[in-house]
Amino acid sequence: MNSRKLTAIALILSMMLAVFAGCNSTPEETVPETEAVTETETETETETETETETETETEPETEPETEPETEPETEPETEPEPEEPQRIYHYLNGKTITEEEQKKRPVAIMVNNIYNCLPQAGISLGDMYYECAAEGGITRLMMLTTEYEDIPLVGSIRSSRDYFVDFLANHEAIYVHAGGSSMAYEKISWRKINNMDGVNMYIPGMFWRDEWRLANMGLEHSLMTDGGKIAAGIEYLGYETTLPDTYVCPFKFYDENTDNHISGSPATHVHMLSTSAQTVDFVYDESTGEYWRYQYNGMKHVDANNDQQISVKNVIILFTDINVIPGDSYGRLSVETVGEGEGYYITNGVRKVIEWSRSGKTTPVQLKYRSGEELILNCGKTFICVVDNSVASKINFEYSW
Repeated sequence: MNSRKLTAIALILSMMLAVFAGCNSTPEETVPETEAVTETETETETETETETETETETEPETEPETEPETEPETEPETEPEPEEPQRIYHYLNGKTITEEEQKKRPVAIMVNNIYNCLPQAGISLGDMYYECAAEGGITRLMMLTTEYEDIPLVGSIRSSRDYFVDFLANHEAIYVHAGGSSMAYEKISWRKINNMDGVNMYIPGMFWRDEWRLANMGLEHSLMTDGGKIAAGIEYLGYETTLPDTYVCPFKFYDENTDNHISGSPATHVHMLSTSAQTVDFVYDESTGEYWRYQYNGMKHVDANNDQQISVKNVIILFTDINVIPGDSYGRLSVETVGEGEGYYITNGVRKVIEWSRSGKTTPVQLKYRSGEELILNCGKTFICVVDNSVASKINFEYSW
């Protein structure tokens, strides 16, 4: 064999060895493939961790959501609700009291106010008063109080009129009177008014005739009672002494720390001819912030028990139609208590026009200013004068004696 053939055989053998060696070794290129798989798994894990971290970061955002739940509990401290709805106040004078005291039913006592019966006993112990005409130009009073047990003597007690029964709807009061007109008795009956009648009802020991008054003033001006007898009479008759849950007081009051000065016209001395026989004066006293009451041409309206003159924080005058009942032999009156009308609210030496409305004789009165704003009274006693519309133009608000 020549050298050319040997060279060719050697080249072929060399090539065969190279192929054989490639089939039995691991290529370095497979490592990057393995690393690529590892990187892919790492990226997947990283994405998973990122998602987990994102969920963790959102947890603090849920914590502020729990804070608003606690904020309403702290809001009343920083932004308290108005005090008036929360305050428990006396329905007759506005003073802050307990819930139990607020629920106590008042009594409404009909008190004679003819000149010949003066002075009346116990009159200064009322918290709210109504005055309205009766027949012959005289007026009659209805005084309301919840502290009736403390009255040492009250009277003389007089008869009811039907429009005073209408006024009772404002208070759910127990009614103390001595007789009444036929119309008054009809209303007392069909409305089932809890009443204590000194003429036509038997209540052991509740009423008696005062001997001095009987001798000096006459029979009709001598009927008396006292707080202890009233309380015993209520117990004897089994009347409820707590206001019903359905009762809504028509009178709103500021608290004791608020002395509201309304914007209006002066009313330093209110002089009013309320009937043909009755002249009423309310004189403002700056030192006390209250009005002293006078009647019958400047006579001080005093209590026979203590010689104390009636003094009130609020005066309300309501105008309505008052007429003699046609054909009534006693000249009794009809007083319109349903519908609407105007009047005055007087306090702190100032007066302002108000409007009254009443949808029915068994519903409470509503009082508001012409603007529609609800009337809120200053804390203290209130005297309400119900007079004929003709009286409105004759009132002098800056009268001098």
